[in-house]
Amino acid sequence: MLLKIVSFIASILLLFISSTTLPAESDVLVEELVNLSENRTADEINGANGTKFYIQRPKADKLNEVNAADFGLSEENEDNFAAFQSALNYCSQHPQTKLVIDKGTYYFRSTNGLDANNFTDLLIEGNDATFVFSSTDYRFFIRNSDCVEIRNLNVDWNWKESPLASVVTVQNSNADTNTLDLVFKDAEYCDESCRLMAITQCDPETYTFGAKYSSKEVYLYQDETNIKSFQKISDNTLRVTHNGCMNGFEDGETYILRHYVYNGTVFNLRDYSKNITFDNVSIYGSSGMAYICEGNSSHFQIINSFIGVNPEHKDKRCVSLTADAIHIVNTNGCFNISDCDISGMGDDCINVHDGLGYVSAVNGNTLTLIASAMRLEAGDTLGFKNDKFENTDLTAKVVYVKDLDWITKEVVVEGLPETLSVGWTAYNTECNSGNYVIRNNYFHENRARGLLLQSSNGLCENNRFYKTMAQAIKVVMDIEPTLWQEGTGVDNLIIRNNTFEKCNFSDWGSVIEIGTNIVGKSAETAVFTNIEISSNSFKDIPSTLMRINNINRLVLSENTVDTGDFFDNSSVQGSLWFGEYCSNVKYTDNIFVNSGFMQNKEIAKSDSIRVWAEINSQL
Repeated sequence: MLLKIVSFIASILLLFISSTTLPAESDVLVEELVNLSENRTADEINGANGTKFYIQRPKADKLNEVNAADFGLSEENEDNFAAFQSALNYCSQHPQTKLVIDKGTYYFRSTNGLDANNFTDLLIEGNDATFVFSSTDYRFFIRNSDCVEIRNLNVDWNWKESPLASVVTVQNSNADTNTLDLVFKDAEYCDESCRLMAITQCDPETYTFGAKYSSKEVYLYQDETNIKSFQKISDNTLRVTHNGCMNGFEDGETYILRHYVYNGTVFNLRDYSKNITFDNVSIYGSSGMAYICEGNSSHFQIINSFIGVNPEHKDKRCVSLTADAIHIVNTNGCFNISDCDISGMGDDCINVHDGLGYVSAVNGNTLTLIASAMRLEAGDTLGFKNDKFENTDLTAKVVYVKDLDWITKEVVVEGLPETLSVGWTAYNTECNSGNYVIRNNYFHENRARGLLLQSSNGLCENNRFYKTMAQAIKVVMDIEPTLWQEGTGVDNLIIRNNTFEKCNFSDWGSVIEIGTNIVGKSAETAVFTNIEISSNSFKDIPSTLMRINNINRLVLSENTVDTGDFFDNSSVQGSLWFGEYCSNVKYTDNIFVNSGFMQNKEIAKSDSIRVWAEINSQL
């Protein structure tokens, strides 16, 4: 017997969602492909509501071929940094080159970053070769380049020399003495020299991030007093003395202990690079992230690629990366992430945003900004939002920038608005990480969120989300002054034809979340506009399905929700919550399956009025 909840018609929800003027229809980017070089082809990317852009790729048969072995790249080398950097230098000086890497395993131990600078029409053919890194703070930079493709390449971390993480079980936890024992699943990783950087509860059956309904964790490195001491008391056990930060850990619980967190990045795209493609690139390990795309780069794509634990080492390795998979910040947008398998990271799958600056002081024409991830240069134009996070249409030109520390900037501007005050936020109008497509991917079994979508004109479709520890998708403006400041607003975002199963596994809030966090409070306005969530399928839900606030014009249509029986039955499973600053919500043809028999089911509520639906049984 199939049980369904009859969907509300839009007018019922509109009774309790305050009405405001509809936002203007979104302006979308429609590029024309003109003057394409004979050395290039182009992929046409079609996005939200008619958005169209092109990503150019080099034509292999038009390029001059060289082999990396001719520059000294060899499986016999202890460190291939110098050899491969020589090959890259040659390619920089010789546009229209195809650099071939013979299949094999190549080790890199240098702390220097590989620098691919000033390339034009370069194809790096990996032939299923594997690069193995052993040193933190490495990066493969791609800078000031146009039309570069890297394909058929594998990247891994040297676990034999230094494991990225370990699975441990808690024993002998004692809150009186602030001690506990960590019993290592793999005794070879138990070492008094290992780094205790972060510890997160995991599923004891699959050893993936996040336990059912629980997400105990401590970022140990953030406070040097967290770990007082630790010693090896047996072949597979460390005894840890702490400052009380792990007193909530209980005997028998299983955790992933990360030995690295933000200690390296594989590919770093920056400095106005454009038309960059990664095709069939597998990243099995990194002591930080897989990709950082920044520095006003644009027109880039990651396609047909894999980020996850090396299948050959599933029995010994519990993480792929120790931080985000793909971090896109302060770019010029126009990117495509399609047909990829992404899992096992210590943080989010994809984070898309531009940086914000929280105004902490104003002195004449000088601003002090708390801005950990904001790109600023002399000549840039700042835009401003007031303390309610409303757009002001006020701007100022940057004259001078000085970093006071890693998170604080002193910015001298001209044309400073007289009304500007502490508590406002600034953003760089020269950055726009919008115009993107995320399609046909599999996101699964990672710590934290699946997608953080904080930029405009995005299309997220035909993806599979499975067992994300926290929200599968989060659309947010997030300002925690001492940690991060992300998201300048979202307009024109479509989330459709995706499947979500067992997402928000540890119950961090909801499966999809739209809202703001401005120093612990919600913005007092709608900062998101024109968002559609349609034709998606949700299965096995532990929590609220969606929490939504700060939005003007939302379409929820033709979604299917099956709360399932994997999680404990509760009154909030699969429900919707609308905050105070929501308006113009259209809700049609959504189906709720297996929600009980001949009962009333609360499926939506707002800050003030609850709405109920009758359950009807149908054959």
